[in-house]
Amino acid sequence: MLETEMKKLTAAIEALTKAMATAPVSEVPVEEPVIEETVVEAPVAKEVMDKDVLTRMCLELSRDGHKDLIKAKLATYGATHVTKLVGKKNYGPFCDWIVEQAGGTQ
Repeated sequence: MLETEMKKLTAAIEALTKAMATAPVSEVPVEEPVIEETVVEAPVAKEVMDKDVLTRMCLELSRDGHKDLIKAKLATYGATHVTKLVGKKNYGPFCDWIVEQAGGTQ
């Protein structure tokens, strides 16, 4: 009985193979998967940040060994301390620079 079933199954497989071999092949175009690139932008201080936040960021950078770099940047704005920065021409760009130095994290 098992042998008879195997013969029937073998015959069915052979018939299917012949039918597939003679059938026309219609290729269906395979679409490339769409991969969306996610752009991660570091937050930059486009809005002027709070002086306390700026002071805290400067202190963190200073403790990480960037004290001289911060002093040099302040000197380019004519200030000796963060609290001495006045106006959008000085304060805003300095905030942006600090955010860049901190790696974009606030």
